[in-house]
Amino acid sequence: MNQADRDRVTPKLEATLARELRALVAEVPVGDQFSVPPSDGFRDSLEIVLSRLLGRHYPEWENESLDGFYFASAIRTGLEAVRLVGTCILISDQTVTPFLVDLELHSENDSLESIRACLGESGQGPLGISGPPCNTRGARKLLDALDARLGSIEWSYKLVSNKH
Repeated sequence: MNQADRDRVTPKLEATLARELRALVAEVPVGDQFSVPPSDGFRDSLEIVLSRLLGRHYPEWENESLDGFYFASAIRTGLEAVRLVGTCILISDQTVTPFLVDLELHSENDSLESIRACLGESGQGPLGISGPPCNTRGARKLLDALDARLGSIEWSYKLVSNKH
């Protein structure tokens, strides 16, 4: 992460996210899927980190944030890396939008080495990315079909943040 991102994503928040993620994948072999329990603190930390990074890179995100993640897949892609795919709730209108997040942790401490996030596709709502209302059949259908159509999604928001 660059310094501007670190100003918004505090070292304490970054360390919390890293520790929570390490705990989730501790026994998961590289290449395998893992689950993220609904009440896991990792979800809360990810909501805050992604919302802050999006707000930093996109002015229209200053008044928006994320409020919940549903995972279509969560895969350990490396010793210190994961790929998360699913939908998340937009606070402003309580609809869901798709996301893809690649996280890489620093190998020697509890911090992020890099984060790559793609979020949203053309839709309705304040940011033009709102999909179906959360907790509906439409939201479930979007989540269930997501992995199969990842390569064809035209992401509305993309960000890459590295420490290098």
